[in-house]
Amino acid sequence: MNLMKIFRRHGRTLLMVFMALLLVAFLIPTSIQGCGERERFRALKRGEAYGHAITTDTLNSVRNELQLLAGAGFTPPVSPDQPLEYYLLTEEARDLGLRVGRDEVTSRLRQAGVTDEYAQRMEAQWRRSWDEICDTIGRWMSVTRLLQLQASAVFDSLPREALAYRNARQEAVAQLAVLDDRAFVPSVPAPTEAELQAFFEECKGRVPAHDEQKLEFGYRLPNRVRIEYLTVDPEQVKHKVQIKSAQLKQYFEDHAQAYTKPDPTATQPTQGPPPRVPMTLDEARELVREDLRQARAVEEAQSLVNEIYTDASRPWGAATKGEDGFTQPPEGETASFEELKQKFSTKFEVGYFQSALVDEAGLEQIPDFGQASLGEGQQRIAVPEMALRVPGIFTKDPNDRLPVLSLNEPAPVVISRRPDPRTNQSRPYQAFLFRVVEIRPSEPPASLDDVRKQVVEDWKLSQAHELAKAQAEALAVKAREIGLAAAVEQATDLKATLTAAEQAASQPAQESAPTPGYVKDLTPFSPSRLTREASFVENLGVVKDLPKELFALADEPATDTAPAHRLAVMPLANQFRWVIGELVEVKPIYEEAFQQTLAQAAQRPPNAELKRFATEWRSPELVQQRTGYISAPLPSGPAGPAPRR
Repeated sequence: MNLMKIFRRHGRTLLMVFMALLLVAFLIPTSIQGCGERERFRALKRGEAYGHAITTDTLNSVRNELQLLAGAGFTPPVSPDQPLEYYLLTEEARDLGLRVGRDEVTSRLRQAGVTDEYAQRMEAQWRRSWDEICDTIGRWMSVTRLLQLQASAVFDSLPREALAYRNARQEAVAQLAVLDDRAFVPSVPAPTEAELQAFFEECKGRVPAHDEQKLEFGYRLPNRVRIEYLTVDPEQVKHKVQIKSAQLKQYFEDHAQAYTKPDPTATQPTQGPPPRVPMTLDEARELVREDLRQARAVEEAQSLVNEIYTDASRPWGAATKGEDGFTQPPEGETASFEELKQKFSTKFEVGYFQSALVDEAGLEQIPDFGQASLGEGQQRIAVPEMALRVPGIFTKDPNDRLPVLSLNEPAPVVISRRPDPRTNQSRPYQAFLFRVVEIRPSEPPASLDDVRKQVVEDWKLSQAHELAKAQAEALAVKAREIGLAAAVEQATDLKATLTAAEQAASQPAQESAPTPGYVKDLTPFSPSRLTREASFVENLGVVKDLPKELFALADEPATDTAPAHRLAVMPLANQFRWVIGELVEVKPIYEEAFQQTLAQAAQRPPNAELKRFATEWRSPELVQQRTGYISAPLPSGPAGPAPRR
């Protein structure tokens, strides 16, 4: 009885207490679970190196170190978004015994002018003790020291500097004459079927690989894919976009710097473009309206493509990845791109395209789509590369974070870009959703008949190359006696052959091709500068082996039986040419100039070679390879929503 009175008197209070207890019962487990999830994420293993597990918590700590270094005025060897690479670099230095202690760090900072007041400000700003800050800087100094030690072993050798100076500075004076293989093609008889078949069998399994020394024809077909894509052309959307006054005003305010006009008060002529001043909204209204309509059309078109992606990728969301790193096809049928086109064309017209089997170069030639890419900055991957990252063609590397595609799997939305006429900056323009529907791995042609025309042309060119060699060597024999210029002057039969070839090439059937200058090429000329290194030579471009052959003539000992003129015959097979070269002299180099160059080099910033070495040394791929980093597989989960661009 008394209990009922208590309930009547305090019923409201008891109800509130009961509800509070229920709320606590629900919230506490959720909070505990959330804490557990955060701890699990912090302990997520990302990889392993030097016998230590590398977790997400490790990388967060390293990221804080990079921010401290950048804020304190130091230049880390990697960017702040590469904590893994920086951690591996510090571990590499530690493993090699390179340590920079607190005393050395403090001494260096004192020499640089760091005061106690500045140190206190750093402690307050980064909420770290001075010892912790010194340890962070010490790890940075150990990495820098390791780079310097390894670079010095490559670049600081005096004999190496002397050799590089000689190769870059010593010049030769030479006379060059050029024979073009193509001038001798008309002299080559038609091949027999047996010759063609033998040539085809030799070359069918390889790709063309000509270099300066040899011809290497090949007919192996490249990797090819057939793709299909859906897209919405912003130009088809633009006329449906409605612009409100408030939107127009806001767009103008956000992009006011793009709307300028010539300064009407400028009267004095100046060098360069005339000065410009900002336009008012009334002056720029129509320009702003057109630009805003274009921007909105791009957004609307891309939004619809993203919707299509969401629909197309839904069956793939729960699919698992196989051991090869590619997503397993979902069970059951998936919607075709033609069906998706019909489904989503109610708002704007959706375009559909399917290619033939094409290689990477063929993908690049598809208008707009071939220049599209995924991602931004250094992580951007172009469509022609992305479309070939499919099973049967591409083998997935566990450390490769770029996307791969299974057959018929919708790729993430890719974007083509166009320059903004007002800012000259590249901006996203058209969105595409594509997938690879067929692959054809690299393979030899099925038969000679598939490439017969090309095989005939190449066989004749290979024979012409040998004919040109024989003519070049005969010319060199004569030139060793009387000099190259005189030998060319007397080579009337050779010049007649070249003239006939020029006339044959200029017949009406080949009017589209430029008339060759075979006779002119044979006329000797002197390069403006020829060093021991690969050199740019007029009429030939960059040549590598030619300078070596000419300087080798200077190193031959003089004998009583040596010819009067020093000649060499060198192939430029990748240009289908032969070069006859006469060495006239090698200019001397002087010790005084070399010593002066060394003194100047000591005062200059690191040269391009050293910069390139440093860039390659700290590249993520090389750092991971050097340190034996083993990546841990990321936990699998459902696919996310369609990307917004």
